[in-house]
Amino acid sequence: MSYRSFDLDRSIAKKQIVAVTGLLLIFFIIAHLAGNLLIFGGPQALNGYTQKLASFGLLKSVAEWGLFFIFGIHVLLTASLVLENIQARGGISRYSIDNSKGPRWWETRLMPYSGTYLLIYLIWHLIDFSWANQHGIRSIIHGVSYGLYGVAVNSFKDPLHSWLYVVAMFFLGLHLAHGFESFIQTFGFNDRRFAPGLKKFSRWFALSMTLAYSSIPLYVLYILKI
Repeated sequence: MSYRSFDLDRSIAKKQIVAVTGLLLIFFIIAHLAGNLLIFGGPQALNGYTQKLASFGLLKSVAEWGLFFIFGIHVLLTASLVLENIQARGGISRYSIDNSKGPRWWETRLMPYSGTYLLIYLIWHLIDFSWANQHGIRSIIHGVSYGLYGVAVNSFKDPLHSWLYVVAMFFLGLHLAHGFESFIQTFGFNDRRFAPGLKKFSRWFALSMTLAYSSIPLYVLYILKI
């Protein structure tokens, strides 16, 4: 096997790992959304869900570390593939304008920027919610601590906070649409009979995730009365 064919095989393997880890992350995004939507049920519903998760103890910790590992592999290999593409195309300037293989979707063009925004926002989101003191001052509404529900409400009552979240969910939608289509292509599910339907589904799925996630801060900011 020549060096070039070995390098090609390695690149394909990376794409497959990125596709599989991306699919696993999509499952998490769906499950996470299901939990977040409980905010519409009030403090008892959301806090009850949080307490139930906490009751799993060690199992919850293992799942979280597994998720971090999957996410880390996904990000690192994606960055590696982007760098390889840039080198193959002769540099960043050529990479950015090279349309020799046909027009690229506008979400694909935004991927490096949206991905960077999402990564920065994810770190902030973890600090802001997951690692926050859920019984501290940020949880208090009218002198009463409402746990995670209070933290979320107080955070999303800030317009800047809410709209940064909405922008992040918009970029997440772009990644979901692009990622799902990449998964289809990577594993050869691009048969003429199924590819159009699968691609259309990927876009509707991405849109539904964006709207569902965005509904949470917008509900708190503009509808919820406290």
